[in-house]
Amino acid sequence: MLYLLHLTSWAQTGTVTLTGTVTDEKTGEPLPFANVYINNSSIGTTTNEKGAYVLTNLPIGSLDVAVSYLGYTPIKQTLRFEQPGRKTVLFKMRAGMELEGVVIYSKKSKKREQRLKIITRELLGAGPFGKLCKILNPDVLRISMEDDGHLMAQSTSPLKIENRALGYMIYQDLYDFDFYEGKVFYGGNTRFELLEPKNEAEKNLWRANQQKAYQGSLKQLLTSMVTDSLRENGFRVFQEIPDSLRRFNTVRSVNGLNPLKNHLHNRIEEIRGAQLVRPGELETERLVVSRTKLEVFNINKHGRSPYTDMGYAYTLITMPQGYIVISPAGWVVMPMGFEIAGDLGNDRFANLLPSDWKRE
Repeated sequence: MLYLLHLTSWAQTGTVTLTGTVTDEKTGEPLPFANVYINNSSIGTTTNEKGAYVLTNLPIGSLDVAVSYLGYTPIKQTLRFEQPGRKTVLFKMRAGMELEGVVIYSKKSKKREQRLKIITRELLGAGPFGKLCKILNPDVLRISMEDDGHLMAQSTSPLKIENRALGYMIYQDLYDFDFYEGKVFYGGNTRFELLEPKNEAEKNLWRANQQKAYQGSLKQLLTSMVTDSLRENGFRVFQEIPDSLRRFNTVRSVNGLNPLKNHLHNRIEEIRGAQLVRPGELETERLVVSRTKLEVFNINKHGRSPYTDMGYAYTLITMPQGYIVISPAGWVVMPMGFEIAGDLGNDRFANLLPSDWKRE
């Protein structure tokens, strides 16, 4: 899963202007009207007739820059900017799409239609916002059912998802989609474009829905860690205690925070955001550090959890490298294998906001 988080502001640190060209890898010919954008955001542009592009006001730090062009394999490249100024990056694209192990079904196949319904449900989500979203070009999906029961899919060109709940058109280069035994994994490049509202009422509705989508989201969780305001924003975060440090029969109270009453063996303890966040190499970066798993409860949302006295929406977070890199406003810029299971892992395109979305 790719987890989509919003952009910070960089008033005092300076910004980067990125320029360059997009050309055919073999012929060197320029590719006009190619899309060049910051992955998972609404920040982007198109190349001119000479294949040239300009992206301005980019933050210092690490960014995933993506390029797409009809009939060519999409590109994603991680760039790191440590100083403000003008930078040049040239992109060379390969003609043709690389699809591995995908069987093409007839557009009128009943099996395809059944499997397309599953893919649509898993990409858009089953919540109320999902009803206001639709895939406009499902014909670009190549779908297969593996012998072991895995439902797989890829797109031959960007999948167009119209989200009229939040006011975005989403273009998704779907590299991988894997649905098996109720669990879904998918990935690829994502570009957001603002839709034009029909009137002021729809504009206000979209903004209100965006605020709802932000509440209790992964973006809000990480921002709350940075500002040391987890409890204030409805989160309780517990950290797994290493075996070598488990000395008591019950969970201890740390920094005045209450333990889980019915949890024995001193396996987890509540932790504050300030204990998890460290300064990064740059002013625009923060490290969220935890060598052990984090268990997160959204106390503003009822749901299932492993604990009888904590009937709230539950999420399990694992950092295989022991840390991730984020912006101060909660944009994950270096996920480092970040894994999320549970409530926050259920986000779908119906309630995902672009990285550069800013809360009021």
